[in-house]
Amino acid sequence: MVLLVPELTFLTGLSDLRKNSRMLKEVMWEMIQSPQQHYQRLTGLLCRIRDTPDASRELERWGLRLDTDIYRTQGHVLPAERINLRHRSFLPAEDLGWHREVTKEVPIAVLSINCWLLIYPKRLQHLGKDLLAAMRSSCGAMGMQVGQPTVQELRDDRIETYVRAIQSSLGSQDKVQLLLCIIPAGRDDVYGAIKKLCCVQTPVPSQVINAHSLTGHPGKIRSVVQKVLLQINCKLGGQLWGVDIPL
Repeated sequence: MVLLVPELTFLTGLSDLRKNSRMLKEVMWEMIQSPQQHYQRLTGLLCRIRDTPDASRELERWGLRLDTDIYRTQGHVLPAERINLRHRSFLPAEDLGWHREVTKEVPIAVLSINCWLLIYPKRLQHLGKDLLAAMRSSCGAMGMQVGQPTVQELRDDRIETYVRAIQSSLGSQDKVQLLLCIIPAGRDDVYGAIKKLCCVQTPVPSQVINAHSLTGHPGKIRSVVQKVLLQINCKLGGQLWGVDIPL
């Protein structure tokens, strides 16, 4: 057991990472790199250790020696699998991503959104209108239809206000397909309360969107809305794509 004196210790790490979008972007850039980039970073680290006298002496003191290159081995390369949509199939690009194809083609199974609820605080009403307009402009290429939602504007963004509004709306309407809520940035407590209500107490498919993700240039917002529509289609029982079985 290690006992730490509070006055002589301090926290480390990135606990407030999500509040700093610039730092989050830089950390994600460091984590999501190609194999060639990882190799260059590792070999660069080995070179810096070798060319730093203090580091070299410390390794020698421990009787350690680092090679100038990382260990190489031959890996098994799997063949690319063909991705099937409703009307066509294709091979994914080298980065193994096919978001562009899925958002511009009709998925295997699509469900339209006819009876749904849209809830947001009154101060975020401009984001609600922009979201609805973006959903309607993006759904056609995916073969989806987005009907007019039942909109409810909240007077504030407290947890109790969200919960009461959701319970009241679900209790007054039958066969609600989807509940979509916009919450302020950094409100994980509101997100947790909505998900608990919609998953445990009053089961209904739900989509919660952070207000921060709906701000920025139109291209970014369109990309976010396309991903939201794909998630909604899956939550309602749709199927985006498939592969040949057996592989």
